[in-house]
Amino acid sequence: MFFCLFFIKNTLVGQQKEGPMITLMCNNVAIDIMEVDTSVSFKGDLLILPGWNFDRTRWCSESSLCKEAHRAGYRLIMPEMGKSIYATSYFPQTRKDWLRYPTLTWLLDTMIPFLQQQAGIFLTSENFMIGLSTGARGVALIACRTNNFFKAAAALSGDYDQTLMPKDNLMNGVYGPFSLFSERWKAIDNPVAEYSQIKIPIYIGHGKLDKVVPYTQSELLYNRLLLLKNEKRYMLHTPEMGHDFLYWDSEVIPILDFFESIKE
Repeated sequence: MFFCLFFIKNTLVGQQKEGPMITLMCNNVAIDIMEVDTSVSFKGDLLILPGWNFDRTRWCSESSLCKEAHRAGYRLIMPEMGKSIYATSYFPQTRKDWLRYPTLTWLLDTMIPFLQQQAGIFLTSENFMIGLSTGARGVALIACRTNNFFKAAAALSGDYDQTLMPKDNLMNGVYGPFSLFSERWKAIDNPVAEYSQIKIPIYIGHGKLDKVVPYTQSELLYNRLLLLKNEKRYMLHTPEMGHDFLYWDSEVIPILDFFESIKE
């Protein structure tokens, strides 16, 4: 049973004026839906995942993603993930003030079915996703768990093997200290450990000047995917840029071009 409600928010996104959005509430989580531009053909549903403690609107207000994706014909789905690190579940050691934020399980088992049943979203095979920072980690974990539900994905500035960052405060805050729960860190929600489950093309981007997450995290995931030796397309882009919207905005057109190449 889904405790989700609809309400209309006639608002414009940032300063870009793409058009009004519908906002849905599901388990007290806000989800913005920007419908397709009626002047163009429908390209697909695009799930947009924010970074840790990023407002769901920041992709739109601080980059051209929403403007360009809307113009291209995508319907945009933007959930408010708050301080989620896209963990499958929480643990006794998880910080109590973080327990209210959505998990990966909520996103897959509650949000997506609700959008399918009540809003007619994610009903075609033209489903795509993009995430930055922890949202990129979320993209990788979703790809590990959804087979071919998504046609392609893009992950920017993400971390994919938490065991290489044992002092990371976000991971410690959810999974407990690495020194005490190393097996949990290795086996649960570790995209590099689960890479063989990824069945879709992925565009992986990471600035080499990133001081928040080492770009080697993206190189590691990319190199693991190449080991699959399948017909899927993977792309790695590591420019001399940082962990900010200046970089993330620079990837918007390349990512949309990547999605278009997959559709052909």
